[in-house]
Amino acid sequence: MARFQVTDIEPDVFADLLDELQELYERCEHTLIELEHKPEDEELHRALFRAVHTIKGDLGLLSISPLIQFLGHLEDNLGLLRDSALSYTPVLSDLLLLSLERVNGFIRECHEKGEFHYDSQQLQRVEALLVRLTANNKEQHEQIIRSALLTLEPNLVLSNNTPDNQPDLSPPEQSRPEDDLQFFHQLIEPVEARSRYWQGRCDRQLKLALLINRYAGSPVDERQLTAACYVHDFGMGFMPLEILHKERKLTPKEIQLIHTHVYCSAKLLENMSYWHEAKMMVLQHHEKCDGSGYPLGLKDHEINDGAKILAIVDTFDAMTHERASVSHMRRPYQRAVAEINRLAGTQLSPYWVAAFNQAMQALLKAG
Repeated sequence: MARFQVTDIEPDVFADLLDELQELYERCEHTLIELEHKPEDEELHRALFRAVHTIKGDLGLLSISPLIQFLGHLEDNLGLLRDSALSYTPVLSDLLLLSLERVNGFIRECHEKGEFHYDSQQLQRVEALLVRLTANNKEQHEQIIRSALLTLEPNLVLSNNTPDNQPDLSPPEQSRPEDDLQFFHQLIEPVEARSRYWQGRCDRQLKLALLINRYAGSPVDERQLTAACYVHDFGMGFMPLEILHKERKLTPKEIQLIHTHVYCSAKLLENMSYWHEAKMMVLQHHEKCDGSGYPLGLKDHEINDGAKILAIVDTFDAMTHERASVSHMRRPYQRAVAEINRLAGTQLSPYWVAAFNQAMQALLKAG
């Protein structure tokens, strides 16, 4: 292992740069999420290039030479993407995210200890692969990127992609979807146990979500919808309890922190190609039909149908069960149904609200 030590950097300067680097890292992560929906968006390609270029410049101020060279190669590759000489793929996204996570980790270690340790040979092997990406060997790009990713993180298991570079959505040979669903359910149980307001929430939402889907003719794959119901609020379990149980209005900063839970939840499915559709549902379940939702501000036709179902069951469950906020009033089912209908066309999908109404009529009659 090689060691890099920082010298002659004022602590307050380092702290300011660290804040900027964290902001740039989050900006890159957000852009990569957007690219999953708009892989050909040239403005997103340029935004990603600018962010990495700025990160490299900030590290230049700290004279962190090993990372500057590494980021220089990433910047060159993003230049190819910006110039349409390299195509965006999920594997490229994984490589960029992992690379930036490593850089972010090294910088934080440097800030805490004044130095960081890194595998110089591994870094050199990755750089040697990145240099091989050129405008003249497009047919080799995907294999080179996969090799670089596996060199950076040998323990990753990458699925084979179909010829059009879309994720292979068939179940892995060594794993059954039913086993994965059982695993997801086991994962969410301790998350629900963390708050007195969450007990049984996942199973309640799943029951209603599947019923809504069936009344609409089951256009959404039930396995994917089930996985999304289990996973969509996983990230909430990693929020500070003082925020989750805060009785007064959340501050803008606290709201922004809560919004990050969709990324944390989606990351759980990031390397499980079979669950790609469920991942999209998780990412989009707080989007609103009028474009006022988060994280991407998508509008009705851009939002995954499974995410639209999740948005309804999430909203309904919040209305009909106790919450920490003193301003929250638990509604009877009939009133909650009326409020859901008032949100149709703005926050919620009118099509799926109609299916929700049918499902609720059946549940209320049965109950």
